[in-house]
Amino acid sequence: MQNILFVLYHNFKANSAIHVHNFANQLTDCGLDCVVAVPSHKETANSLSNKNYKTIDFSEVNLLKTVFRNGQGPDIVHAWTPREVVRIFCEKLRKLHSFKLFIHLEDNEEFILQKNTQQSLKELSEIDERHFPHHLSHPVRYRKFLDRADGITIIVDRLQAFVPAHVPYLVLWPGVDKTIFFPRDRDQTLATKLGIPLNCTVLCYTGNVHAANAREVRSLYLAVAMLNREGHPTILIRTGQDFHDFLGADDKWAKKYTIELGYVESHAAIADILALADILIQPGKKDAFNDYRLPSKLPEFLAMGKPVVLPETNIGRFTKSMEQAVSLTNVDALNIVETVKLLMADPALRERLGAGAVAFADTYLDWPTNGSKLLHFYQTYI
Repeated sequence: MQNILFVLYHNFKANSAIHVHNFANQLTDCGLDCVVAVPSHKETANSLSNKNYKTIDFSEVNLLKTVFRNGQGPDIVHAWTPREVVRIFCEKLRKLHSFKLFIHLEDNEEFILQKNTQQSLKELSEIDERHFPHHLSHPVRYRKFLDRADGITIIVDRLQAFVPAHVPYLVLWPGVDKTIFFPRDRDQTLATKLGIPLNCTVLCYTGNVHAANAREVRSLYLAVAMLNREGHPTILIRTGQDFHDFLGADDKWAKKYTIELGYVESHAAIADILALADILIQPGKKDAFNDYRLPSKLPEFLAMGKPVVLPETNIGRFTKSMEQAVSLTNVDALNIVETVKLLMADPALRERLGAGAVAFADTYLDWPTNGSKLLHFYQTYI
């Protein structure tokens, strides 16, 4: 086992790319030769620091032997999610090379499919392959794809429900780059540049909005508006793109109290933005979406040494509430308002929660440790 090919469903602007980037780096440090394939725009990897692996676009699949140092094809292909764009590429790859197939699950693919299309699984299964949206998982073909895997990695334990009984699996948590995400004082120059008012509570949310999480993110905007209406000056700094209309045509009530930065290319810049916050909040609750994922922003939130508020699902099932995070049954607008008031009135609690969050990240969200787990999983089942 020498050559590892990661196959990503989007270019390096996707949140998942951070995970692939770091696992590829860790395996390269262990002496393996890693390549990451993306549908297009491989140059977007340049936005990530300390890259020590190679990249190709899907269109360059015929050049793969020239990319690996030993002139051979991949020994392992790790498909990063079973979405159609990845599955189709892996099927083409099968005609060119012999390899062990590993597949990574990071979402309830069926829920996301139905949420994005507003169609049932039965209806979707009958769509002609040529017209099926390739950025989603096909309800029948993705199951067959998983069934043919030599191993499956899952980002959270609940995804075991989608793993075929005969396929070995590994719960594979991500890590966090602690050279970028670590506790530090607020950059006052940046705060002034962004126009953050004095004596106000600052919240940050670094994430995209799509059909599956639109209601949750709206609740955060609503909470900020409510806090201001109740006499608690609060600003929300937001990064990320909107792929769903979640505020409505008249969004002045929300945008009045937000600083919208859009897509931020530099990962280091995200850390500087998070350092401006007093509290970091992941809205949501236990449901068919959140139970089966681990939001990519949460490891970064925890590593910053800020009090983190999150729902009692995915990573929130493992944090000690009021010690490592504030875990709530439902992180909705009303509960966000009450929790922000509680935390801003208690500096000692904020400090304790921040220290606990860093301790959790140090213990469970370490790239070298989790990269070693992945390597051992490969070695066991190749």
